[in-house]
Amino acid sequence: SGPLDMSYALRTILRSGRHFRSAIKLYMGFGMRQHAVELGLKVDPSLARELAQESVELEERKRLWLMIAKNAASEGVNRADADVVSKVVSVLKDCGPDVLSIEDVLPFLPDFAQIDQIKDEICEALTSYSSKIEGFLKEMNEFDQVCDDLRGEISRLRTHRMEMKSDARCAFTGKEVLSAGEPFYVFPSGYVILESSLKREVLPYLNEKQAARVAELEQELKLHQGRDRRSDSKYDSLQAELDGLIAAECPLTGSIMVESIDHPF
Repeated sequence: SGPLDMSYALRTILRSGRHFRSAIKLYMGFGMRQHAVELGLKVDPSLARELAQESVELEERKRLWLMIAKNAASEGVNRADADVVSKVVSVLKDCGPDVLSIEDVLPFLPDFAQIDQIKDEICEALTSYSSKIEGFLKEMNEFDQVCDDLRGEISRLRTHRMEMKSDARCAFTGKEVLSAGEPFYVFPSGYVILESSLKREVLPYLNEKQAARVAELEQELKLHQGRDRRSDSKYDSLQAELDGLIAAECPLTGSIMVESIDHPF
C-alpha cells in the first residue's frame, strides 16, 4: 500500500461527520492550528484549550483564546445560561494574564452581566495598569535625566576650546597645519590632521551611502564657495554634516584604528 494521502483523509473524515478527533490531528499535521481549535470547540472544548495553549506565538495564542472566549460566551447566551460570565472568566484564568485580560473579553459578555461577577478581574486589571503606569513614569524620569545630561553636554561643547601649538603638524603628513593652506581638525586625543589626509584615511571605512553623501556635500560646498558665509547659513549646515561624517572620531584612537589592525602598513 502507498503512503497516506492526508488531504484525502481529512476531506473524507469531514464529509463523514464522524471521527473529528482524527481530523483535528490532521489539521495539526498541516500546521492549521486555528482550524484544529475551531473543530475542537465543537468536539471537545478542553482539547481546544490545550491546542491554543501549546501555540508558541503570542499573537496566534491571543487570537485562539479570543475565539475560545467568544465561543464560551455565545454558547452561554444561546442556552440562556446564567453562568455565562463565569465561563468566560474561566477562559481568562486558563490562558493567563499574559495572553488576555478582562478588557479583551468585555465585548463578548451579555448585557445582563453584573459587575460583581467580574470585580476581581477588573481589580487585577486596574492593578496591572497602575504598575505599568509607574513603570512608564520611571522610564520618563530616566529619559528626562538623560535629556538633561545631553543638553548639558551640548552646552559644554558649544563653549569647548582646543589648544594646539603654533607649529603643530599633521599626524599623517607631518606638514605644519597653519601653513598648509587647507582646513584641519583638532581632536580631543591631541592629534591634528589636515582635511585632505583625514578624508583619505576615513573614506575607506565609510559605507557606500556615507561615502556617496560625502561626495555630494563636497560638490555642494564648492557651489557655496565665494559667498559671504555670514549670510550663508546653508554653508554652515553642509560643513557641519561633512564634519560629522569624516571627523566623528579621531582615526588614530577610535574604531577606525581597531578596524585597520589587520591592514598592512
